Amino acid sequence: MSRVNSLRPPKYRCHKGKGLAVVTIAGRDVYLGKYDSPESHEKYRRAIAELMQSGGAPRPAKGDEITVAEVLAAYLRFAESYYVKAGRQTNEVPMLKRIMGVVRDLYAREPATQFGPLALKAVRQKMIELGWCRSQINKQTDRVKRIFKWAASEELIPGGVYDALRTVTGLRRGRTAAKETPPVLPVDDEAVEATIKHLSPTVRDMVLLQRYTGARPGEICELRPGDVNRTADVWEYVPASHKTEHHARPRVIFIGPRAQEVLLPYLLRAPDAYCFSPAEVDAQRRDELAASRKTRPSCGNKRGTNRKAVPSRKPRAKYDANSYGRAIRRGAKLAGVASWSPHRLRHSFATEVRKTHGLEAVQVSLGHSKADVSQLYAERDFALAARVARDVG
Repeated sequence: MSRVNSLRPPKYRCHKGKGLAVVTIAGRDVYLGKYDSPESHEKYRRAIAELMQSGGAPRPAKGDEITVAEVLAAYLRFAESYYVKAGRQTNEVPMLKRIMGVVRDLYAREPATQFGPLALKAVRQKMIELGWCRSQINKQTDRVKRIFKWAASEELIPGGVYDALRTVTGLRRGRTAAKETPPVLPVDDEAVEATIKHLSPTVRDMVLLQRYTGARPGEICELRPGDVNRTADVWEYVPASHKTEHHARPRVIFIGPRAQEVLLPYLLRAPDAYCFSPAEVDAQRRDELAASRKTRPSCGNKRGTNRKAVPSRKPRAKYDANSYGRAIRRGAKLAGVASWSPHRLRHSFATEVRKTHGLEAVQVSLGHSKADVSQLYAERDFALAARVARDVG
């Protein structure tokens, strides 16, 4: 099925032999009535509007059977433009591609109307055989249901197909051959102390800041001076983008005295510049190498002359969660401790806060409050989170 260019929709044309208006959609001629009649123009506009709304996947004509592969392709086109945050596709897109590969291998050429509960269970069994964990299988099964729900809403398939798929429930713990993943536990402070000795000063401060605030790794990477309100004794960091913003949930990270001490040197830059920059870390590393150079500057290669004119990879302006995690894992390996991820620092923070301030303090400090809470409840939550930051962070 061809992809539709939203800037150049299929043209309204005249079939000279029949004197009818026609438009070609996905290789199929759709006749619209007498050429240049108001009715034909109205049908053309309606057909193009439906085509654009469906992400380029036309509704099948009577007697046609849209295949599972065509449904997957249409939904992927929709998802690539829908799951976007800050101008970049979210991780939802690669997760969709992963499960689409499994479905396509088993049912690509089958009619989508024939994809029922047994087919979905067969896909689920394939995921078990591939060694995927139970929680991931359940999430991917829900994604398949979501694909067919969207297809039903676009009138690509009857609504009953999705209704039937909804009867397939998730795998239960202890009642399936799917493997279980161990729970994410806090990382020991001893492991953190050993690791940060082998990190660059910038990544070390990122670790400490996350440990003192309970922020998500991505929120630490996105931090900019302009996002921090320093008018009160406890600073407030409002991320420009965060995990639950599409649920209209407010997200405020409170920065206490210890975290302020770590962060303050990084705020002396432009308000929209990222505080933690791999490019700066690389420049610092090169400065240290130049300072430790034993050959006189007038002898040998001049600084920078042995570098590639067009390197294949350049240091970025900011870390992301993946590069931040890789730096930590390298440090842990050099320190001789078990590998750990930055997300476990969030669990460490939550464990400490729960011991000292209770479960509600954990929920509000980590941004786990529900979207439908009242403004008064939110203000009370923020006050509690600020008190936690003052005492813990």
